[in-house]
Amino acid sequence: MPRRSSLEELRCALRIAEPNTKSLSRYLEETAEHVAVLLGVEREALEQLVGKPDREVGPKLETLLHRRAEAQEARRAEQAAQIAGSAAEHLARTAVWHEGRAHLDPTILFGAILADVGHRFIAFHGGRAFEVRMLRHTLWGAGEALSRHDDLVVWVDAEGLHFRWRNGRGGLNFLSQHVPARDIGFGLHVYLTPPVQRPSVNRAQRPPRRPVSLGDEVVNMTLFA
Repeated sequence: MPRRSSLEELRCALRIAEPNTKSLSRYLEETAEHVAVLLGVEREALEQLVGKPDREVGPKLETLLHRRAEAQEARRAEQAAQIAGSAAEHLARTAVWHEGRAHLDPTILFGAILADVGHRFIAFHGGRAFEVRMLRHTLWGAGEALSRHDDLVVWVDAEGLHFRWRNGRGGLNFLSQHVPARDIGFGLHVYLTPPVQRPSVNRAQRPPRRPVSLGDEVVNMTLFA
């Protein structure tokens, strides 16, 4: 009965192999069936290596291991992209509009929507009203700092992305961030559909707070006592 093998055992066999020996050949004689499954290749492809010296077998096994790792990484990236894309749709569906603001679920914003590290930024589209871009690492950092607040409220509008906690006594405001041209094709887009606006009496609005520039990112942070 063929002996079972594992990836760790295969890597160990590769580490101890010597150019002029046939230790890998003997290893494949006993484990070809299971190693073929581990590497995602036909058993016959490994059986063709039996009888050859380690200096020939080793590089071919290393190549197969590398291809396996690349395939796994591609599958993980595809899965992460699907998770993030579904989260973006969920975030859009659950958004609640009020007076030009789209209120967002922070558990989604700081959760699955950031699953794909391939996204450099998240863009929030509010129809023709606004487009707010946030760098992924900025959202990740905000999530690390703010997720502990049980009463966190989040909304996005024409002025940017806003956070409030402690019944409005704590707050953090982000303006739309600059995205480098090289990263413009690596964004996740959240399409928020605003409700149909009906004619109404204009209300006086307070002027927005003056933002404080921090290099390439513009941030306005306010703590309310």
